[in-house]
Amino acid sequence: MNYIKTFLLIILLSFFNHCQSGPYPAFLYQYSTQHTTGDSTGTNLTSAKIVKFGKSCSVSGYIINFFYYGAGNSIEEATRNGNIQKVALIDRESLSIFGALFYRECIVVWGE
Repeated sequence: MNYIKTFLLIILLSFFNHCQSGPYPAFLYQYSTQHTTGDSTGTNLTSAKIVKFGKSCSVSGYIINFFYYGAGNSIEEATRNGNIQKVALIDRESLSIFGALFYRECIVVWGE
């Protein structure tokens, strides 16, 4: 009986470890975006105009990891997905549902 209680306690505590990288960990739902500027003055990374964007995401979670771990979450893939030649800005999105049961991390690249 003690083994069952210990196992359930480990499972319960694992939901509170917040191993996703969002800035505001939450047990039920968390969605956040982080805007990245090029330098300390707040200007873009390059002189490129913000015309289009590309997104690259990785999806994971406790249950999903048994079947699939989504590759992605790279600047190179985001520029390919958006057909971007010159990068202006790079943003980041994170989404988690029920702690680390499901989480998605995305890189969003803006440019021309």
